[in-house]
Amino acid sequence: MHWFHNITARLLIVGCVIAAAFPITASGQDLTKSLQYRQQFAQAVRNATKRVLPSVVSIEAIGVAQTGGRRRSELEQDAPTSGLIVDPSGLVVASDIILRRSATSLLVVMPDQTRFAAKTVARDHHRGVVLLKINSKDPLPAVNLPDRDQLPVGSTVIGVGRYGIDQAPMVSSGILSARGRLKGTMLQCDARISPTFYGGPLIDLGGNVVGLSVPAVPAGGAPDATSWYDSGIAFAVPADVIANKLDRMREGQDIHKGLLGIVPRSKDPLAEDTALGAVRLRSPAEQAGLEVGDEITAIAGTPVKMFSQIEQALGPFDAGDKIAVSFKRGDKTTTVDVFLADKIDPLEPQRLGIWVDQTETLDDADDAQQQQTVTIEAILPESAAEGKLQANDVLLKLDDTEIRDVTTLRKLLITAAPDTEIQATITRDGKEQTVAVKPTSIGGKAITEALPQWKPDAEPKPWEVQALRLPDAPNLAALTMPSEDQLAALDQQATSLAMLIVLLPPDEREPEKALENWQALAAKQGVVVCAVSCESEKGWESKEIDVVARFVSLMLQRVTVGSIGLATYGVTNGDKTSSADTLAIAMGLSDRSEFNGIAVSAKTKPPAVRLRENQPESALRLLLPIDSPDDAPTWSTPLQQAGYPIETAGELNRTKLLNWVRLLQII
Repeated sequence: MHWFHNITARLLIVGCVIAAAFPITASGQDLTKSLQYRQQFAQAVRNATKRVLPSVVSIEAIGVAQTGGRRRSELEQDAPTSGLIVDPSGLVVASDIILRRSATSLLVVMPDQTRFAAKTVARDHHRGVVLLKINSKDPLPAVNLPDRDQLPVGSTVIGVGRYGIDQAPMVSSGILSARGRLKGTMLQCDARISPTFYGGPLIDLGGNVVGLSVPAVPAGGAPDATSWYDSGIAFAVPADVIANKLDRMREGQDIHKGLLGIVPRSKDPLAEDTALGAVRLRSPAEQAGLEVGDEITAIAGTPVKMFSQIEQALGPFDAGDKIAVSFKRGDKTTTVDVFLADKIDPLEPQRLGIWVDQTETLDDADDAQQQQTVTIEAILPESAAEGKLQANDVLLKLDDTEIRDVTTLRKLLITAAPDTEIQATITRDGKEQTVAVKPTSIGGKAITEALPQWKPDAEPKPWEVQALRLPDAPNLAALTMPSEDQLAALDQQATSLAMLIVLLPPDEREPEKALENWQALAAKQGVVVCAVSCESEKGWESKEIDVVARFVSLMLQRVTVGSIGLATYGVTNGDKTSSADTLAIAMGLSDRSEFNGIAVSAKTKPPAVRLRENQPESALRLLLPIDSPDDAPTWSTPLQQAGYPIETAGELNRTKLLNWVRLLQII
């Protein structure tokens, strides 16, 4: 059978799992004790489940739309999930996965198979929970949600759901393994939670509701939130959190994640560095007076030493919540109250039009820290910097912010206000001076020909093509890059290499052969190129996002680059489209992305992924082989609204594409 339709059968399976965890000797007494334990445990699970089952319902999505001609998974179709009655008047909480399917209607199916049409009252976008309302003449059996969570980590927990036309109970037991997971929002357990459990309760052995099962994965852990189902790693929204939000949701108030609007200086969220690299415009942080360079010391009274701890401390809070933020500026520590926002104006990335290089020098002897000297190598023709800044200028400050490294400079420009003049403090010919420059927005016609030219030597020799493999992935790949001797020589030069990952169409199975047309150009333009084929001729799948990310990581272990681009084979081959283009967009929007820009066909079918706003830490641009923004596909509009610049390049060839990838380094 597809799922266990009998609770007793399920409990017998659970009992075997528990028994396996405790070695049994040949002693008859030990065997007896083991059997008794399994029977007692199964009875305890059965008793606890019976307490909550009258309140567990099934949720059916009716009339799910099929979009884009794409095959939809079981979860994206009308497969049922579960829900939990939390008020006798007919209020039901469930996973908001039921709202991600574009269904014409929702039905709540009671244990006796009675069906009620449901309407959405409110949605908690932060935690993935929805509150539904059904109309019943009679009071419904509702659970009581605790106002405080006291179950210790290590306790037994039980996931409960319903499945099938007979509304058979689904039960899976496990251990509560952690609290505050996924940036402080979730409980974690090792029960095997399948899609049918989503929206159902997680209970303890007393039958008390501990949480609500939802699909979720850590950032970068998988292509989508449902990928880890039935894996032994499951997440649930704490029941006391739902109880505390219920009054707001009854009133029809949607709940959103609380945003502060700060950008870390460090690229590593686990580094002991809480200094700010940028502050988002018109954000709560800016309104509270936070500035670039401030070091966050505490969030809501919780001390923090790294940015991952800041994210963890901010995680439980929603838009509208007031929190205390403590920060250090110079020798003074200040605490301010901040009201978190539900949204911050999307990025409109800016650029000066400069190519920079950084060199490391030792700071003063007091801290012996290495700091960066950022020097302008070249000026982009017809850019904001032309006539204002010059090659060999050393950048000291933008407005009042000290430029300690290229990363800080880039983040400041990505988050800069459009059409606003900034004051650049520079050293030129040994003299310090200030120059007023107005950056320009990235977007529109792409720059594919500009300084600096790549000149590793007078006549660069074509780089060799070699196979590239991952030990546990069937995808084939090949790359062309400088030899070790050539890389050693390049270390003496200021001009950086770039990298391009090319996704091949499903019918192209020979990456090494595909790179033959790129080999000479790659050496000439200074762009390391890696071609990757999909696992199957049937096409690229979302699970291969992880494979592409791992190829990038492998490449970065071999060579240092200043920019990374992702493109599909078809954009330089008559603008042919395939599943590679769809995956490229999904890859660019995923948490695994390290790309500065992606180039895809304008005919691409957009992926079914949740759109997130462009981030200053990993700002992304999109290149399309079209003549004008007026020719842009409709799916590019929400990307632009989310802060992703759209660039147009007309008909693309390999030379223009490689130039564009190198020029992603322009700031």
